[in-house]
Amino acid sequence: MSTKATLAHQNSEGGKPSWHLYEEVFEMGVVYLELEGVQVDVVMIDSPWDKAGTVRLRLPIETAKQLGLHTIVPSERWEMACDPDK
Repeated sequence: MSTKATLAHQNSEGGKPSWHLYEEVFEMGVVYLELEGVQVDVVMIDSPWDKAGTVRLRLPIETAKQLGLHTIVPSERWEMACDPDK
């Protein structure tokens, strides 16, 4: 059973990367931004759960807001993600 709650996403189109902004239901104060099909300069270790070429960022809510990610999420959904009492 997945504990991810999607906030916003974009499927790959025209060779552009896809992305998925989500929260983990039982975590507070952070959101995850997963980018697929991007080139990065990091050392990545393949695992059974992720494909090479996938980058997952665990971002504090404030950092996500600084990046403007809250502007692509419906306001009621964003407020739920930020709710410390959930």
